[in-house]
Amino acid sequence: MFMRWIVCLLTILLSGCHGVLLLERPTAEAPPSIMPLWERYQQCLATTDPAELARIIDQFERVMLTGAEPPPWMRAWGAHVMRQPLRTAVDPWALGASCTLRAAVVMEAMHDRTAAQTFYQRVLARYSNRDLGYYIEQANEALVSLSVTAVLALRADSIPSP
Repeated sequence: MFMRWIVCLLTILLSGCHGVLLLERPTAEAPPSIMPLWERYQQCLATTDPAELARIIDQFERVMLTGAEPPPWMRAWGAHVMRQPLRTAVDPWALGASCTLRAAVVMEAMHDRTAAQTFYQRVLARYSNRDLGYYIEQANEALVSLSVTAVLALRADSIPSP
């Protein structure tokens, strides 16, 4: 009996954490595939339909790839156990921010400044807590540009014509 315990203990020690994972049942569903997200991003770059752009942006915002939770037996070890990041080649958050900026540019080209401003503000609201400084900076610069253009247009309208 003692020998069985030693063999069991040695098996666990030699196989590491991967061996213990075989005893657990997967509780979470697999993360969504990246390829459909990439295809939707390609559609975002090609379309100029505001409704289609809004649907694509909503799809990106629903995808939350946050990483794998540690198994329950490891969580008992406290703060030293953290969620493992996903290893993907494409960042869905960056795709969503980029697509939202694209939608704002399309709205601006269609002379719908209100919708463009809404999309720029959406980038700031949804993606500012991520490490996506480039997109945040682009949205801020575009909002400043929109407000300057609006002020100039307002001044031009207030000048009486001769």
